[in-house]
Amino acid sequence: MKKAILHITFVVGIILTLVWSSSCNKDLELPPVGGSKKITMLGELVVGDSFFLRAGQSIALASNSTLRFQLLQDLTISIKDSNGKTFPLNGYVDSFAQRMYTLPFSNSIATAAGLRYTITATHNTLGTATTIVDMPQQIKAAVTDTASVKYGQDSTLRVKVKIKDPFSTTDYYMIEALKQKATATPYFLYNGSWVKISDARDAYESLRSSGNVVTKVDTVYYRDYVRQALYTADPYSENIYDVGSFTRSKRVLLKDLRFNGNDYETTVFIVKTPENLFAPDSSLGKIIVYVKSVSKDYFDFLKAYETYDPSSGYNSFQQPVKIQGNVNNGMGVVGGVSQITYSYLTGPWWLLLE
Repeated sequence: MKKAILHITFVVGIILTLVWSSSCNKDLELPPVGGSKKITMLGELVVGDSFFLRAGQSIALASNSTLRFQLLQDLTISIKDSNGKTFPLNGYVDSFAQRMYTLPFSNSIATAAGLRYTITATHNTLGTATTIVDMPQQIKAAVTDTASVKYGQDSTLRVKVKIKDPFSTTDYYMIEALKQKATATPYFLYNGSWVKISDARDAYESLRSSGNVVTKVDTVYYRDYVRQALYTADPYSENIYDVGSFTRSKRVLLKDLRFNGNDYETTVFIVKTPENLFAPDSSLGKIIVYVKSVSKDYFDFLKAYETYDPSSGYNSFQQPVKIQGNVNNGMGVVGGVSQITYSYLTGPWWLLLE
């Protein structure tokens, strides 16, 4: 009996192996897929700032198509506010156009809190795309405390934020942090002139040892930003529901459903970039903390994007994430935002005068 079972198992194994090997050599026929290019709009309208967004076109996913990005030419965009006033956004080419395959569109008019803006983008072949942006009221919030602390295994900047939430509306909040890169050149006053410390180190050390050295640092900040990872242990945050308190997030998301109309304090932990003591300039910069009140559709977009894992395409067992924008007959999202910002220096600035 035991020999018969072994024989059957062996035969079944051979059959499965043959089936597997034959299937590996067979091309999988995919159904034809049609697609068309769409107008794409991306951006944030920030209360009190001028109008600014980026626009371009999507790639059509079709059978045997070539995935090649192209700048969209001859696109016109206009905005109409809830008072009936209409004005154009002017497109131009900037240094990011060839990297992002989008063009910036702007107008110097400042956005206003509480208004609704209808954005219309028109192209002679792609048609018309529209989006509606509801601007939140001016956010009332402040950073109340900061400290350098350990969170798990990471060195972090702990930031406590107090939000004064209005009672009459449902509000949506987001906290994020970016590092703006910088370079710095230290000088000292020598014989009536400013001289680079690196050009006259001996003279600098001599004056420094005597206690009579006068210094200054020229700092240049660049339009080069790096998103900083965050942690939160706030039980009311969307992050706790989605990923837990020890998973890094790109941003912290909060609804006011459980603290509507009250003052509410939350804490975020911003992961610090390791300092390079041998090349201080490579890690100099400032951390900019953004505390934002955002429109609901933008909040929903950011929540979906926060749970999206770019590597999920390599794992067929991972649940897909639907990221829904707010552009009709197009793609992308334009959010309404009211924000406050706080900046903190980061990096070994103290080494510059050593």
